Amino acid sequence: MFASSGIAEHASVALAVRNAFRNASDSLREPLSCLFLFVSGDALAGQATAIRSMLDEIAPNVPVFGCSAESIMGTGREIEGQTAASIMLLGGLSSPPNIFPLECMRTPDGPTVLGYNDELIAAAHKCNGLMVVGCPMTFAIDMLADALEPARGQPIVPILGGYCSSQNWDSENLLFCNQHILTQGGVGLVLPPDLQWQTIVSQGCRPIGEPMIITSLDGDVILGLGGRPALQMLNDMFQKLPTHERAMAIEALLIGRAITEYSDTLSHGDFLIRNVQGVDAEVGGVIVTDRFQVGQTIRFHVRDAEGADSDFKTLLNRTKRGEMEKKACLVFSCNGRGRRMFARPNHDALAIDQSFPGLPITGFFAAGEFAPVGNRNLTHGFTAVAAFLSEAT
Repeated sequence: MFASSGIAEHASVALAVRNAFRNASDSLREPLSCLFLFVSGDALAGQATAIRSMLDEIAPNVPVFGCSAESIMGTGREIEGQTAASIMLLGGLSSPPNIFPLECMRTPDGPTVLGYNDELIAAAHKCNGLMVVGCPMTFAIDMLADALEPARGQPIVPILGGYCSSQNWDSENLLFCNQHILTQGGVGLVLPPDLQWQTIVSQGCRPIGEPMIITSLDGDVILGLGGRPALQMLNDMFQKLPTHERAMAIEALLIGRAITEYSDTLSHGDFLIRNVQGVDAEVGGVIVTDRFQVGQTIRFHVRDAEGADSDFKTLLNRTKRGEMEKKACLVFSCNGRGRRMFARPNHDALAIDQSFPGLPITGFFAAGEFAPVGNRNLTHGFTAVAAFLSEAT
């Protein structure tokens, strides 16, 4: 087989890596070309040496890409909040993927990202994606997206991936970059020329109320919507909601800003979703968790498991009808999904397995998911990003 995957849990993360590798290698029929690795568990930074030693034992000198996370997934299975490992193996490639470290720096000319070059970006264009995992404390994916912003009218290089999501934010994240384990920055991957990505982006929420224009703003506090106090507009909207939507808004209220202002109708999928952190009753404002601007269109949203399930399965079925044969899938699912959102475990992994039975899958629950919408690279929340691997046409 061209690709295979394995997932395992164990009290020792190094032994979880060994067992996941064993599960994956049982069905690989080609010489090993590269390895994707995602691990979860407590205090992983202290286990870096043990993980590296295990990789040297089971796959010496094999290119490795991946990171640590709160939870991980494999074919048909998600392991949440446990010590575990998920591995995907690719074999028989004409050449291995190009895997390289990325670093955000402040320079005299302003913020910049080091680690990539024009040749890598050209190759990423051809394979429909630059895959990136990054530490949310030391790497700013927006800086990379800005650096790769194309000239007007030109297509972007899609950035796919997500931020590490360790359980303990006081602990360092692990980033796997070939024979090195990093604790800062990011890691990029570009496929060889005979492979390419096909990506779907599925949001886990739906809009409520009507779109509104930000008319006043102070830092992360939206003060005015449509010329009226933001908190008053929120309260007015809340009173008009059906009872079940009120309950959903109380549990988790989200806010979306329009991805593009040039649309006659703004509905599901047209907004970049962020959290509502709270309200400031003294100034009548709504506190948000991202950069907003006066003049932007926003719409409040709620988490919606039923809608998320339907949207993800619809996109998977649409992808299934495509002409390209899917060889494997990497999944970057928000750490607000899983059992935090759905009534049953393994939701996203099972949905993919049901549409593509037996397809090798690996991935992790991220603290922000990277994927383009339209011609813009964006960092999402409450979203599942599935990147399907196919042979280039």
